Amino acid sequence: MTMINGLLLGGFMFFSGLMVLIFQWKHILNILLSFEILMLSIIISFLFTWGLYSSDYMLSMIIIVFSVSEASLGLSLLVSLIRCYGNDYVKSLSMYKL
Repeated sequence: MTMINGLLLGGFMFFSGLMVLIFQWKHILNILLSFEILMLSIIISFLFTWGLYSSDYMLSMIIIVFSVSEASLGLSLLVSLIRCYGNDYVKSLSMYKL
């Protein structure tokens, strides 16, 4: 796969992740999945542009580690939210404010 195809794939993934984030924000799980799509598109674009100029992938591994830690924190917050309130609707979060 060439650099242009990789950047087009990353751009398409980023655009589709933004569309999911804008139009499907009823559940927190949809929001977390769209964030994962956005992170994967950034990683794919970065790997195709950085991989052609250098063989050192340390920075991309750091980005992957941050995205994995973000995903695990998001899922743990989702589980605790479902255990406390019984659902994962974004609209119900504003009802429980003190």
